[in-house]
Amino acid sequence: MPALAALAAVAALGLGAPLPAAPPSQDPYCTQTYGAGDQAQPAPLRFGVDPELAGSAGPTQGTAKPEDQRKRDAALAALRPARRELVLRVNRLFWSDGAAGIQRFRRKVAHDTGLGYDVELQVRYHPTPAQEGDMTAWRAYVRRVVDVFGANPRVIAMTITNEDNISVSPNTSDGAYRGATQALVQGVIAARREADRRGFGRLTFGFTYAWRFAPQSDRALWTALAAGGKPFRRALGFVGVDAYPGSFYPPALAPGQSAGAALVQALATVRDCWMPMASLGAGVPIWITENGYPTTPVVHSAAEQAAALGSMVDAAHAYAGTYGVTDYRWFNLRDNDSSGTGMFDTDGLLRDDYTPKPAFDALRRRIASFGASRAQPSRKRGRTG
Repeated sequence: MPALAALAAVAALGLGAPLPAAPPSQDPYCTQTYGAGDQAQPAPLRFGVDPELAGSAGPTQGTAKPEDQRKRDAALAALRPARRELVLRVNRLFWSDGAAGIQRFRRKVAHDTGLGYDVELQVRYHPTPAQEGDMTAWRAYVRRVVDVFGANPRVIAMTITNEDNISVSPNTSDGAYRGATQALVQGVIAARREADRRGFGRLTFGFTYAWRFAPQSDRALWTALAAGGKPFRRALGFVGVDAYPGSFYPPALAPGQSAGAALVQALATVRDCWMPMASLGAGVPIWITENGYPTTPVVHSAAEQAAALGSMVDAAHAYAGTYGVTDYRWFNLRDNDSSGTGMFDTDGLLRDDYTPKPAFDALRRRIASFGASRAQPSRKRGRTG
């Protein structure tokens, strides 16, 4: 993005006047304002999208309109500009699905990588009642996943467990299960060791944090990560942030606040408060692993979604260098049900009949403007300012 355009985008975020933030040691729940006085440092982003169905919040998966793989593949091809990277984030590989789940996802990943996409795989803890808390069996499962998918050279990353700070939605978030944070720490370490043993050095392993759920459970996650010590820090390749300003948190934007400003605050808080609490330094990059905005009938329009997407992606790009953000994923490609009112039913760039919403072109333009080149290697850096 040209310098003047970047400055205009920053001005449009409405970040407000600088406000001092307390050191993390004086703000145990990271509830103060962070980032309001930080300067923008634009940097390219490696973009991606979730092409799978969105998980339904709650205990089980809700219904969704049938998928059409041919239309899905055509939409992905249209979304990726020439010479720009588009990573496919393939989600919901459950431990509870065992070997059958691995084989099903192996076919999915082989299809996507065969089309020339790099893939990031979400490896869910999601145990059966008999598996819950069995770390020996969990580590063996993670090693098996690394063995199977690491052999595919276009599989570049894995998130190990999902949103361990959320305890009320077992279908979408692993925090509902006993031992989830232990599974995160031990899973990342086991994955890194297995990848190194097998010569899969390109693989990067991280975890996801849902911005934000509740101060107590958020703090419990980050302090538990600190207890992982040097083995965990050495194995960790990135911190993933799942953020939905204007829908999940905050459920509604404050008067005069843009979705982009809310996203910047999330990134600043993670970088400057939560990550230091976990002893994670500037060398660990942040990935925006999920970012979305719905078109819930009557509540949110397609035009509002496109505007929110533009605000958030512009903000992510403008402050990527400031907060060490290297990757951005939109959640997700297609609506589960365009007439649905459930959480995440309508966050897609496409309606459930595969017709594009205005947000589809809005994202494509931004990938073309400041997306990472397909030839550009994955960057591994932290905050530069």
